[in-house]
Amino acid sequence: MCGVDKKVVEIRLSMLPVPKSNRYIRKRGGRVFKPPRVKNWEVRALWEIREQYDKEPLEGKLSLYVELILPNHRRRDIDNMLKSLWDVLEKGGVIRNDSQIYEIRTVKRVIKNQQGTLIRIGEFKDEG
Repeated sequence: MCGVDKKVVEIRLSMLPVPKSNRYIRKRGGRVFKPPRVKNWEVRALWEIREQYDKEPLEGKLSLYVELILPNHRRRDIDNMLKSLWDVLEKGGVIRNDSQIYEIRTVKRVIKNQQGTLIRIGEFKDEG
């Protein structure tokens, strides 16, 4: 993993992140409602994160490796999936804020009839 030291936090989720954009419904007064699919994914992801990570949120600049295990070759928007992932990493207490992320490497891997997400988080080493 480029720019990461040996202390790496690894988290595995059993599902793919639900893409964030265009999934929220805005009602009068500015209130936002999440569709059940988004809520269900967040609840499941937070439970899985809390089962694997019970320390203080990571500090400093971070480097992330994200592997998306896809069940098929259907087109998916990685950017919007990552936004959802950053939100649950914050809510789950793994990171304080997604502004800490200085480096991201994302890989899509197709394994027929399987899905999941692997996240490795380490310290970002600035070479400058």
